[in-house]
Amino acid sequence: MEATAGIQAIKEMISEDTPVEVVEGDGDNTVISRIQNELGVKLKKKLDRNHCVKNIVKHLYELRNSKDAKISNQVIQHLSKCVKYIFAKNHGNVVGMKENLQALVPHQFGDHANCFPRFCGYKRTPNQTYAHRSLPYKAALKDPNLKEKLEQIFEPVIANAALYSDLGSSQACEHANRAVSLRAPKHLHYGDSESLDFRVKATAACINEGRKYLPEVDELFFLCWFCSSFVVGYPYFGILKII
Repeated sequence: MEATAGIQAIKEMISEDTPVEVVEGDGDNTVISRIQNELGVKLKKKLDRNHCVKNIVKHLYELRNSKDAKISNQVIQHLSKCVKYIFAKNHGNVVGMKENLQALVPHQFGDHANCFPRFCGYKRTPNQTYAHRSLPYKAALKDPNLKEKLEQIFEPVIANAALYSDLGSSQACEHANRAVSLRAPKHLHYGDSESLDFRVKATAACINEGRKYLPEVDELFFLCWFCSSFVVGYPYFGILKII
């Protein structure tokens, strides 16, 4: 369904002479592959920043649940924050992205050899005792088994540093999906209902025009009702009003 919708959207934009160069989404290449094969359009794929972070965090929770290494929720949340920060501060910088990702895991274990002062308080103040404020007990991690597992998780991330340095955002699309689900909840079957079109169009009006569309619709509805009531009850006066 997602691929079909993507192809239809690209077709409509091409028919309206709207150039399409980049498609932003998650790591699934089905959509862009079908677009290129069926429409013959060469597009650039950008990964979505939120999906990338979620995929990394998912592997961290899988590590916690597998019990191969001891890792707490606090450490996972800290690593998630660090990844978001690295992605945000190294947009368009492949070298910086790779170097910061390589320094991420060693930094948590007290090894600051690869750290940069911009990201590491230890490098900025080497003469002071450094405390990891977001880690348990404000101390560096010590479990060598955990360090090995974390390095395995971040190894493919470091290898794809060039890809992560040019991330996109599908937040607008996710927002639209969320807004539609509020008016047409997924747990209720509106597919065969005549109200579905109105619910989707109301969502589009709210996104494009803002909530001001509500009083405008109410005003138009009242005007139509007012005119029609005069046409039915007082035909001559109503015709004059309509004119």
